[in-house]
Amino acid sequence: MKHASPAVAIERCETYSSTELDTVVSLVCDLALLPDIRGKRILLKPNILSDAPPERAVTTRPELIASLIRMLKARGASQVLVGDSPGIHGPGFSPKISGIARVCGEEGALWCDFAKNPVMHRIPGALGLKLPLPHILNEVDMVISVAKMKTHQLMYTTGSVKNLFGMVPGLYKSSCHMRYPTRESFARMLAGLYSVIAPQFSVMDAIVSMEGPGPAGGMPRHTGLIIASPDPTALDVSQSIIMGYDPLTIPLTRELKNRNLTSWIHIDDIEYPLLHASDLVLHDYKRIKQEKRTRLFGSLLSPLFTRRIKLHHRRHEPKPLFDDDLCIGCGRCVKICPAKALSLDKERHIVADYSACIRCYCCHEVCPVDAITIETNEGIN
Repeated sequence: MKHASPAVAIERCETYSSTELDTVVSLVCDLALLPDIRGKRILLKPNILSDAPPERAVTTRPELIASLIRMLKARGASQVLVGDSPGIHGPGFSPKISGIARVCGEEGALWCDFAKNPVMHRIPGALGLKLPLPHILNEVDMVISVAKMKTHQLMYTTGSVKNLFGMVPGLYKSSCHMRYPTRESFARMLAGLYSVIAPQFSVMDAIVSMEGPGPAGGMPRHTGLIIASPDPTALDVSQSIIMGYDPLTIPLTRELKNRNLTSWIHIDDIEYPLLHASDLVLHDYKRIKQEKRTRLFGSLLSPLFTRRIKLHHRRHEPKPLFDDDLCIGCGRCVKICPAKALSLDKERHIVADYSACIRCYCCHEVCPVDAITIETNEGIN
């Protein structure tokens, strides 16, 4: 990637009112140098980890999606499309509970089913991995990642780049956790996926973010910001700074930089035409505790070392814990577990085989009633 000085436009936005959102979204997109989109087909990729109510801060808010659709159409886009594929849902998914399906209808955008006729792509740097991606990628002129500011139990943060993992349809994502069980190996896969999708712009919903055990079980926190950048990696650097992390301790950011997939060389290359990320640090933000970097030679060289990697990973990561009193026995966690470490007993209580668990926390992400927690004495600052 050609190195430059990418702009990250950050502005205060206290509410999800259409008046305030439309003004701020237009401003940050202008100052982040949104490309000319006249006559183009634009795909918006929100974060719909699960079709949860907006107030839980699990998903990108529908009001932001509506504001972006209005802006893009006003600036001459020929068509605006919106799509995502949560891990537990199959073909025909529509985000009704989150409100995103509704605003697509109201604003005249087309909802895309990512699970319909996907196309296989080779993922660079991922040991021969091929993944299905939506066929619509070949039919649009621009992809915009519309992420949610959230923590992430495995990758520390959910950002504009990690958001693109939702392009992979349904349960295909689970096998990636099994094949790439460490943070570093998972980051290599995500970086390769980013290079294939190549989004041209990113916007982040940071009006109400998520702190604590994200990306599904954390707590909403009002942070009052909208962020935009033509370089999703630069936006994610800014998010990390605001959360109180050193950006280059985030495995995915480090991997993207090392593979020359960023438009910046040094963190200081990033320009802030509005608010500066370093002036917005939330020192009391409830972050995921960072673990020592996995340094296994085998994780870089050969699948023959997979078992050793997993064993190392298990010993150093907190376990998911299951609350029988809250559990409704829906079986979503059992279905999504890539290691087949979970089962339901006769009373429909979860039985966990921690010797098989790879600590991917997929179960935690899909639980609809927050019956799964992570060992907080080890996992949360």
